Amino acid sequence: MLAKINLDSRICEIELDSIKTQTYREFIKQSEVEFGLKPRDLDNMSTTQLSEYLDFLDFLWAK
Repeated sequence: MLAKINLDSRICEIELDSIKTQTYREFIKQSEVEFGLKPRDLDNMSTTQLSEYLDFLDFLWAK
């Protein structure tokens, strides 16, 4: 689960098997631009909403 307190943490610091050096916030914003998505208000999303949105973005990158 992605908690709001981790939005500005580097992905590789939270997910030790990851090589992504971006923060979660940077990754989400880059993904929104890349896929033409309307930017979400990440600071007002619940932990569940953030996790589901991150899973969705990961799914788009895997296509």
